[in-house]
Amino acid sequence: MPEPASDNRTQSGGARAWWMWIIATSFLLFLFNLQTGYNIINRSLARDLSLTVPQVSVVASVYTAVFGLCQIFSGPVLDRFGIRYVIPCAILTVTLGAFVLAHAQSFAMVIVAQIIMAIGAIFGFVGAGFVGGEWFGSIKFGFMFGLVQSAAAFGAFFGGNLINELLESYHWRDIIQGFTYVGLLLTAIAFLFLRDRNHPSDVSLSFRTGIVKELITVLGIRQIWLATLIGSVLFGGLLSLAVVWASKVIHSYGMEPARANRASLVIWLGCGFGAGVMDLLSRSLKSRKLALLINAAVFALALLLLLYFPCNFYIASVLSFVIGFSSAAHMLAFTMAAEMVPCSLEGTSAAITNSGLYLVSALMITLPGYLLPHTGHLTLADFQWALMPIWVMTVASIGLCLFFLHDTFKDNSRDT
Repeated sequence: MPEPASDNRTQSGGARAWWMWIIATSFLLFLFNLQTGYNIINRSLARDLSLTVPQVSVVASVYTAVFGLCQIFSGPVLDRFGIRYVIPCAILTVTLGAFVLAHAQSFAMVIVAQIIMAIGAIFGFVGAGFVGGEWFGSIKFGFMFGLVQSAAAFGAFFGGNLINELLESYHWRDIIQGFTYVGLLLTAIAFLFLRDRNHPSDVSLSFRTGIVKELITVLGIRQIWLATLIGSVLFGGLLSLAVVWASKVIHSYGMEPARANRASLVIWLGCGFGAGVMDLLSRSLKSRKLALLINAAVFALALLLLLYFPCNFYIASVLSFVIGFSSAAHMLAFTMAAEMVPCSLEGTSAAITNSGLYLVSALMITLPGYLLPHTGHLTLADFQWALMPIWVMTVASIGLCLFFLHDTFKDNSRDT
């Protein structure tokens, strides 16, 4: 008789496993830099298409809404159909969205492009993590997922700077069109080489019945909600500071904008290093929960220092690195969620966790903007007030998880 799938998935895959992981992670880097590229080129795009500031904001919110709503279904789809055809089709979908964006002549076309890209993008992060779990075994699920986040963080740091340089020499349409060529090449590679280690077609339930049942099963595990809560706060804090607010806080200390931006970008470097070692740290402590709570506490302390300790460029850079490194502990939320479910539901648990992280991060990015006074000149005191809810949410989640979150390392780490 064939071995159960759960047994297969505790084994490592070797060179072929790394090839599968590289293909899936390349898709994540592709779509991550495409979205980063949009953030960089949106001013030029708005000028060429005569878009207003509210319309530019609507475009971003449409992508967020579609991604957040559809993300929860990506895990069940991967659990049922595997990676062989789902990920290549997802890459092709994102590439189609990039093509529409590169040739957009109106606000409506930009909206359509964002919707198409968001639908394909839901399989990026979860898909790369799914490949790591399937091809390297469940015992390495957390470590491989951490490497995925490391790749995304480093990609944001280097890719964003590269696109910014290219925009000085090339039109934004040429840059996005370049993404479509890369996407087509990556689609062909994925179709030719990407394979499943197991056979998802052996599932007997129907697609619709299975999707609903899997979602209900995973959502019914209360501990996943707690793990997702603290993971969401850390991930939301990471994005809120790295994408929008850290550079503004550092600039408010009197630093010139260019240096403030460089100091805030170090957050991504910290996250890249942290995500790569977070699983190893939890294993050395023999506790997922302890590693998660310690890093959450460090994140809260570093945020306070950034807000209230007088910063020069070097101090700000060190604090940015610490914020990025400690916030990378949100990856342990994926690990804990996966350890709370059977191997067959790892993709579903990852999708639900990622959906929670994404939705909470959207709130944490926009909330400070509502709390800031509507004046031309913002002071450090204004940012201290506006960003304090992030600190409060972090401390509150630490308190809740300290008393109610169960550790998964000893009982469900699958290292036996």
